[in-house]
Amino acid sequence: MEREMLQCINVSAGYGDRLILQNVNLTVMEGEFVGLIGSNGTGKSTFIKCISGLLPLKSGEITICGKKNSRLKNRERARMVAVVPQSYHVEYDFTVEEIVMMGRNPYLGLGKKESQEDYDIVKHAMKLTNTEIFRGRLYNELSGGERQRVILARAIAQKPEIILLDEPTSALDVHHQIEVMELIADLNEKEHITVVAILHDINMASRFCHRMVLLQNGNVAVDGTPSEVISRKNMESLYNMKLMIRESPMFGKPEIVPIRVMEEKKIRKPCHVHVICGASGAVRILEELDARGYEVTAGVLNQGSEDWAVCQELHLKCVEAAPFTPVTEEKQKENLELMQSADLILVADVPFGISNLMNLKGLETVPGRIYFHKNALSSDYTNGKLVPLLEQLGKVKKITYIGDHDEFLERIKTEQEQ
Repeated sequence: MEREMLQCINVSAGYGDRLILQNVNLTVMEGEFVGLIGSNGTGKSTFIKCISGLLPLKSGEITICGKKNSRLKNRERARMVAVVPQSYHVEYDFTVEEIVMMGRNPYLGLGKKESQEDYDIVKHAMKLTNTEIFRGRLYNELSGGERQRVILARAIAQKPEIILLDEPTSALDVHHQIEVMELIADLNEKEHITVVAILHDINMASRFCHRMVLLQNGNVAVDGTPSEVISRKNMESLYNMKLMIRESPMFGKPEIVPIRVMEEKKIRKPCHVHVICGASGAVRILEELDARGYEVTAGVLNQGSEDWAVCQELHLKCVEAAPFTPVTEEKQKENLELMQSADLILVADVPFGISNLMNLKGLETVPGRIYFHKNALSSDYTNGKLVPLLEQLGKVKKITYIGDHDEFLERIKTEQEQ
């Protein structure tokens, strides 16, 4: 039967008259790895302080392993909960082993010497965190990543049932970020330690956490799996910026792709641009056209392609086909119908093969001006059919060839402002 390791009931807390947390309700079960996310000032660190007994509650109750937190003595709480801060500084020259041994303080009485069991526990903690190799070195001489591993070892030496982490990777480079998160995930899985971690990196939280809790305005706004929490609506509300959500092909978890904070300058006379694309060649141009205020449509796109995903995220109308299927005459008919109202047709930086060459059939019947990205000519897998088709089209309609998408944006901006 699963145990409730941590329960918060109507928790409110703050500093002086200012409330930071307001009626927070949250339950963490044994063995969970919970990531706390939220913008600065929303109460994440305050929440950790309340659990660790550093900040008294204004109202509500926190229970740890079934015991009321308000009634726990510091030594008793420290045997159940260990805290790993963002950074830890010491004034004196302690060795790594001495720092890790500090994790045994909750079990040592006044004047009591460390036993062999304490040394064995410390050795095991250093082995788990790969810090045993510099046990005799001075803590203050270590790098940031090494220090964080030592503090994690000290927490493990407490033999806690819960580890609280306050932005454990915020000051580390990407190598040490992954190293520390892998160590924490290993502890959670193999040592069965329940983990609650404040994490600013949403993609890191998504990758490693079983569950995510979004704190906003001092309360729990969303609580669920990474897939349930990391939605475009939730993340744009959190960060107040334009972004995209996609599934990581490596880890099968949702991840955010930041796009922009500052609004793109809107075009004075927006028009309708239809983009013929596929794969991932039009991701940027689709977003920029939309951001500048153009009416944007696209097609024919295979479901699951990156260009298709951007259209879904930006709610752009597009003609779509099943994954890995060729463009049929029926789909191209839909595509041409969508182009009838377009002022401009952009053939983006897309590779052409027999399966999508149909995207170019019938362009002589649409009224919009045609722009063609030159890179598409170097990605010709049509057995020589692409160039003759373009030459035939060029006899009926003018095709303007562009070197890159920036050139296209500058051209249409100039044309629209004339």
